[in-house]
Amino acid sequence: MLALLFLACTADPGDTQLDTNPDDTDTGGDTDTGDTDTGDGDDTGDDTDTGDGGLRDIRDEMARNADACAIIGGHDDVPAAQQYYWGEFLGDEATGWTGDEAWYLFGNEAWYARGLEDCEIWFTVTAEVASKGACSGCDVGLIAEAAVDTDRTTCPDAQVEGYATMTEPYAVELLGDGSVDWYFPGSGTYFADGYWDASGMNYLADDGCTLPSD
Repeated sequence: MLALLFLACTADPGDTQLDTNPDDTDTGGDTDTGDTDTGDGDDTGDDTDTGDGGLRDIRDEMARNADACAIIGGHDDVPAAQQYYWGEFLGDEATGWTGDEAWYLFGNEAWYARGLEDCEIWFTVTAEVASKGACSGCDVGLIAEAAVDTDRTTCPDAQVEGYATMTEPYAVELLGDGSVDWYFPGSGTYFADGYWDASGMNYLADDGCTLPSD
């Protein structure tokens, strides 16, 4: 579950699975669910609405900026990828939620020079109502269970290792303009924003840069 891996740069001791890469050198998780373009356009895809009720796709707001990931620890040619985490939960408090989460990696030129490509790790998700924890201003809490979807995952096995299944609690604040803020309930730490409507809600988090897993 991608979102579950969030916020490597502001780790929450009360929440688990906040970083998808033990060797992550984050400086702080893309938009097309199948894009492996190595170009440098500002928008990584042309996703449109998802969800039964026309839920706006937050991935349309992703922008590729992997070149900045080349400068790490005083070096300017580090093979690295920009990482985005995205999730969509369809359902409601009465019935629970089902959906997907994804971890998108967009490489820089040094990443491609190593023979690596842009890739995605996909998860199927189910969630049910849970405590809002420390997020006193949130409208609902939920606990999500995620399992990797190997059919849709394009990243190498080494990048996926250790994340076959995950559990993560979330707390969400539904705003009147149709947007939603996402928090970790253990600490009340904000980690992503997104959209919501009658069909469900989604999120997107930019989690900076990560190194190859091999």
